[in-house]
Amino acid sequence: MKLKTLILAALSAGALPWPPMPAMARPPMSPLAVVRAKFAAFQRRDIDAIAAYYAPDAKVTASDFCHPREGRAEVARTYKGIFAAVPDAVDDVQDYIVQKDRVAVRFIFRGHIGGHAVAVPIADFFTVRDGLIVRDDGVFDNGGRPCTP
Repeated sequence: MKLKTLILAALSAGALPWPPMPAMARPPMSPLAVVRAKFAAFQRRDIDAIAAYYAPDAKVTASDFCHPREGRAEVARTYKGIFAAVPDAVDDVQDYIVQKDRVAVRFIFRGHIGGHAVAVPIADFFTVRDGLIVRDDGVFDNGGRPCTP
């Protein structure tokens, strides 16, 4: 039997819905799931995936930024800079603490710079709404270095 005949038979028997049902929107991921997925994308060095977990107007701050960065393009720029400076960068997550739409993460950023191992303890505070990161505030000791624009 030809495929077209099989489909028509299934439609007439009511086995296939017609007209087709609209695709059901998936509920947004939980705040914890979003943040975990963002860290997993970091471990893969997948800059596009990292940026996709952020809202288009997300605000990002860090101890070494001169001013907050806004939007996915700035998120991508930030992570491109990290991976360029520390190609073997990994985040060793120690703890997640969740309260409603907020996720606090304690982790150690590890890698090598100029042949020297680095391990920087970081506390990162995320706000997640509708399955996207809208705020990301990273706090760490930047050793007194000047901020980066």
